[in-house]
Amino acid sequence: MRATLAEVAAEVAQAVNFAIQAQREAVEALAETAAQDSLIAAIRALHPAQRILVFGIGPSAALARYVTTLLSRAGRQAQALDASGIALADQLLGLRAGDAILALAYGRAYREVAVVFEEARRIAVPIVLVTDSLDRSLARHADVVVPARRGRARRVALHGATLVALEAMVLGLAAADGGRALASLDRLNDLRAAIAGSRHDVG
Repeated sequence: MRATLAEVAAEVAQAVNFAIQAQREAVEALAETAAQDSLIAAIRALHPAQRILVFGIGPSAALARYVTTLLSRAGRQAQALDASGIALADQLLGLRAGDAILALAYGRAYREVAVVFEEARRIAVPIVLVTDSLDRSLARHADVVVPARRGRARRVALHGATLVALEAMVLGLAAADGGRALASLDRLNDLRAAIAGSRHDVG
């Protein structure tokens, strides 16, 4: 943040332009052939899973929960692994064969992501990793690595490209089983209508 604010000279207009340009560059990188190939490979790895567990802690926790909601709406069983510290153990306890891991992780190989990878390898479930900077000694254990830049190097982290990559994967999974996705959305709309109607029925 300090380097970013120095670059934009604490000017609001420059800060807005910096954020937009950095996000544009990161999203354009996703349009490159290699990046799109990784997204398609990720969808193929996740599609057969009975359940998708989305790992993300810290700033990525909100993204993990959001993607879990999108996956559920598309008819996929999904769960967020968003706890830090020993609380993550409770969330990992139910990891089982037939699951798949979608992990959001950047920077050093911190303990939580290392344990998630260790447990996934122990049970032999596929791992899709969304990153651009995770320690290679850990990233090499992922089945698919999706490159998603968090803005410019040594500047404030921006998560727009990560969100685009995640939404692209969710849409790809919906396309891979359109009947399931549409049935789930129809049921969601029925439930919404029932909830809206119940407001008038109480009393």
